[in-house]
Amino acid sequence: MLQILLPLALLCNGLTAGALLIAMIGVAPLRLALPDERSVQVHQLLLPKVEPLMPALLVGGTIFTGAAGFFAGSTLAHVLTIISSSLQLKAILIALTKNVPINRWLATLDPEALPGDFAESRAMERWRNWNAARAVMVILALVINVYVVGLLV
Repeated sequence: MLQILLPLALLCNGLTAGALLIAMIGVAPLRLALPDERSVQVHQLLLPKVEPLMPALLVGGTIFTGAAGFFAGSTLAHVLTIISSSLQLKAILIALTKNVPINRWLATLDPEALPGDFAESRAMERWRNWNAARAVMVILALVINVYVVGLLV
């Protein structure tokens, strides 16, 4: 069972880490450099493309990592997969409580008629900061998962 769960955990965790890293080092800085109306347009363009996939990958990585840890014969591997799953779970909680509300609000806006207080809301900065927190957690989880593979091989 471990031979199935651990590769699935690495696949989901790795794809999530890559996507969040790209958003952190590329997409978020781009959006902050653009005028507000263009930044909202870019956000609205990209969100539907990643929205169905990212939650599935993040939840899948969390579940597969936890399940793999259950079958790991090593106590160290078991403990490390619990830590990895916990980091991914924290990333899910940040997404649900911080990023998703910002995403939903931005999706409702007309980029050509932004609210007068849009700049003061700092929505793009807040999204960037919370995304960076998620990215760091998921990348750390991936590093742990790769180490676990090394322990078990």
